[in-house]
Amino acid sequence: MPKTLNNINLELQGKTVAKAKENNNSIPVEKTITGEFNLSGSPQFSAHVTTEATKFELECDEPSVLGGPGVHPTPLTYLLYGVMACYSSSLASQCAVEGLELKDLKVRGKLIYDLGPAVIESGNPIIKGLKLDVISSTKLDEQIKRAWKKCPAVYAIQHPIPTEIAQAES
Repeated sequence: MPKTLNNINLELQGKTVAKAKENNNSIPVEKTITGEFNLSGSPQFSAHVTTEATKFELECDEPSVLGGPGVHPTPLTYLLYGVMACYSSSLASQCAVEGLELKDLKVRGKLIYDLGPAVIESGNPIIKGLKLDVISSTKLDEQIKRAWKKCPAVYAIQHPIPTEIAQAES
């Protein structure tokens, strides 16, 4: 039975560490998702997503202030959820690697944004801030700092990502 701590499979993680060390501390990955905007009704956007174990569909709407139906979560809700999920996993993993067993772990996220620049020309930033509060009965100051440096979603938020947007063949 694999050794797990904080719901992290340390045996599988150890294999990943070994693989990274064999490849100059790198494990390149690409993730591609194709979604579709619904030109009538809700959800406004949906995409079939696959994992190692299953397939499911993600659906979202824009809020009514942006002209959407507001039935499904917004794209920014998924963004905040994704950062929170990735960071909490990174923190649980960091604790597990250090042999620190958690009794509880919650993350409260706050995304501060301005929808004005999304609907009219403005020099104001759309996203103004992101705050994560870690809630745990275990003191985690050092682990929080280390997980912050290792979390892929936090890295993506803090560093510009080379981005290309172009029309493609269907």
